[in-house]
Amino acid sequence: MRYQVTTTLTPREALEQALADFGPGGLGLQITSQTNLAVVFQGGGGHIAVTAQPGAETTLELETREWDYAVEKFMARVHRRRPWWQRWGRRKRPGTSRPGSFTVLDNS
Repeated sequence: MRYQVTTTLTPREALEQALADFGPGGLGLQITSQTNLAVVFQGGGGHIAVTAQPGAETTLELETREWDYAVEKFMARVHRRRPWWQRWGRRKRPGTSRPGSFTVLDNS
């Protein structure tokens, strides 16, 4: 399964969070590859690949096999909304809806 989520974390912070959640101190998966903008974990009959794209907000692309639940929990944690006081006074335009917290890119 492939997912995409945006976060206010920097790419480095997001990948550090992925290391904490999925690596030896978290799920216990083995790190098989790591660069400045990507990290790949393997174990338990599956894998998790996290790629960060810098921008105004960091976009994370995650690919997983066998670890969907853990990846969805991770995405919910890193996808933070701005505090209420930063949204204060912004009115929602009629006919608009807020997108979901993450996007499924491919479920095959």
